[in-house]
Amino acid sequence: MSVLRAFFVAISCFFVIDIVQAKYPESFVEDGIIVNELKTEEYLDIIELFLPQNPTILEAGCHEGQDTILLGKAWPLGHVYAFEPVKKFVGFTLDELKKHKVSNVTVFPFALSATSGEQKFYYNNQVGAASSLLESSGQDTLMTVNSVNLDEWARDNRVNYIDFMWLDMEGSELSVLRSAPAILKTVKVIITEVNFKEFRKGTTQYRDLYNFLTENGFKLFKIWGSPVWQGTALFIRKELLTSKAP
Repeated sequence: MSVLRAFFVAISCFFVIDIVQAKYPESFVEDGIIVNELKTEEYLDIIELFLPQNPTILEAGCHEGQDTILLGKAWPLGHVYAFEPVKKFVGFTLDELKKHKVSNVTVFPFALSATSGEQKFYYNNQVGAASSLLESSGQDTLMTVNSVNLDEWARDNRVNYIDFMWLDMEGSELSVLRSAPAILKTVKVIITEVNFKEFRKGTTQYRDLYNFLTENGFKLFKIWGSPVWQGTALFIRKELLTSKAP
């Protein structure tokens, strides 16, 4: 894959999109949104083209660790920093990492937020993975969790850069990224949940996140999902999508 990676990075965004279209023709559409979402492994196949072999990866919202394990195994020479504020999910994740013998992951029991400290957290009783720092109109269970600002965390843990962010924060994405300008400058690739409806009070809306990331040097690669509901968006540094071929 290393030889192929060098080739793919050297070509333009259009050629890479052609590769994705050829690999997943049943779900590719021309309007910018792919209707059928991919499996985690398929997203990672695409992202791998833009990362070094030993990337520093941040996962926000690791839930029970399924994606965490795949991230660690996809880049055994890299390191994954996984964040999860719900104690029982932290325990599940640690157990799964041990079970699957994945050792290049560090789990932090925090929610990423604009500010550090204790915060209200709204636990979704039906779908735990849909819990959030943002209030909803549903029957959530209110709890208190520890949160941390990303730039403060990076400074305190001597993390100088992050190559790739995998974000699933149920609507808090924009506030977290806005409050971490130093580390954001180092990021090459972001894959994130995007929302086209306000599911919770203050939910980050796709257009606002798109505008912010575009202003900060990223280009939207593709969106998978529903254009009227939710999706998964891949943003890549513009310079990585510029042809470097001689």
